[in-house]
Amino acid sequence: MGEVQDELVVRPDFRAGLIVLIVLAVAGAGIVAAILIGDAPTVFAPIVGGLFAVLVPLGIGSLVSARITLTVHELVVQGLFYRKRLPRPNIAEVVRASLIAPRGGAGESLFLLDAQRALLVRVQGSLYTREDLARLVDALGVPCSGPAGPVTAKKFARTYPGLVSWVEQHPYRLAFVIAGVMCAAAMAVALVSLATAS
Repeated sequence: MGEVQDELVVRPDFRAGLIVLIVLAVAGAGIVAAILIGDAPTVFAPIVGGLFAVLVPLGIGSLVSARITLTVHELVVQGLFYRKRLPRPNIAEVVRASLIAPRGGAGESLFLLDAQRALLVRVQGSLYTREDLARLVDALGVPCSGPAGPVTAKKFARTYPGLVSWVEQHPYRLAFVIAGVMCAAAMAVALVSLATAS
């Protein structure tokens, strides 16, 4: 198990994050161009453009501000809009898991637990390299467990209850609810326009 002499600072994988941001910006520009060139109502162009205009700076902010700092006394997990400080002695165990996303692929997470196996903080591994996460786990020097390979959030929750949310365990149910609400709203708008047109 590793010992931290001074401090360990883990920063996001800047190259991978930059590639994602470039793809996001190009996709946004492409969608806006397709709306303007195609038959879609042009009113959608500023809406989509505005969405991407917000997402890209937020991504840049996350990439620049995110970091995990481990000292002899504490662990600090910092993101764009939050900063969580934990006394290092409170961290008793790490659960490392690759959770399968609904549309394929797996995102790695570190779940830091206290002595009663209650969740202290979850570190989303998507910003960091696997090697940096391994260095952090080694430097913490506490027992580390987790599933051998990628698992769904629902299966993970059976072995490690309370670590993932209901929404994460049932992504399709949430998608159906959102789709249902959107369909109901569209039908309501259509009925109102029909009623006012006659």
